[in-house]
Amino acid sequence: MKHASKFPAFVLLLLFCFQAADGRWKKQDSGTLAWLHSIYFLNENKGWIVGSKGAFLVTNDGGKSWTQAVKFTTDTIRDVYFAPTDARSGWILCERDLFSGSGGAGEASVSYLMKTSDGGASWEKIEFGEAGTGGAAGIGRERVARMVFSKNGSGFAVGEFGAFYALGDDGRTWKKALVPSRYLLLDGVFIDETRGALVGGGQTILFTEDAGLSWNKATVSAAAGAAAAARLNAVFFINEKTGWAVGAGGKIYFTINGGKFWREQASGVVSRDLTDVHFLNTAEGWAIGDRGVILHTTTGGTIWNAAESGVRHRLEKILFVGR
Repeated sequence: MKHASKFPAFVLLLLFCFQAADGRWKKQDSGTLAWLHSIYFLNENKGWIVGSKGAFLVTNDGGKSWTQAVKFTTDTIRDVYFAPTDARSGWILCERDLFSGSGGAGEASVSYLMKTSDGGASWEKIEFGEAGTGGAAGIGRERVARMVFSKNGSGFAVGEFGAFYALGDDGRTWKKALVPSRYLLLDGVFIDETRGALVGGGQTILFTEDAGLSWNKATVSAAAGAAAAARLNAVFFINEKTGWAVGAGGKIYFTINGGKFWREQASGVVSRDLTDVHFLNTAEGWAIGDRGVILHTTTGGTIWNAAESGVRHRLEKILFVGR
């Protein structure tokens, strides 16, 4: 499950913001001009932020200050993860800049992974579908958007055209698995060791109850008269039953049965794309998105109100730490 915790809170964009004690959002200097894409905290003090041009920021004081690690790639870093049970073991998801010539003819995908076993002091590059896991041949040049890990260490990577890779038993290589969807997959979460959900294009929501061995299509009930199926960008669960998914056009869906059935909620105040969602408990939550939009609810999503971010950039990820 994505960590549900409280202050401070960070929202990623060209800069990143924190929520002050009075509830207002303020800009915080990141020390970089990179576009920041993802954030991960191991505990209330240790965290990482990643972004374009190899941006890899580290904090050891709960986000009060950030330092850029020694550059080990100039490619965009899309996602970051460190194992909660082993702070020395981590992954980052990278994307080659094909226009710079960094994507060679023998490389399997636009995207690749890097793994560390020493807390980020050194990194090993690992290709999707590399030799010994099915080979590069036949592996498309699709972009992989997100990594998803369960509490027992199972790992999955999802992206364009239903791209779907599973971490092998060796804990290093990634094998292309049966595609559970033909649509772009953009985010996922594990509720516990066996249950999880994936979301993506075409209003796709998939759920698993066997640690990702199989994925089933959830039932999604849209509001009457709704337009074509929206792209869903993010999913979050506050407990084993209750979760929310957000996406294009201000769409918000919620579930109270562990992800099998989802019903639309009215965001009410925006039609802009929503990119991430995070709840502190079953009542209070936040959603963010394009042009600096921040939504806040204290009613479990039945009523959403706009909060002022002070920016007009796209907000990509929101995370609360400290609980």
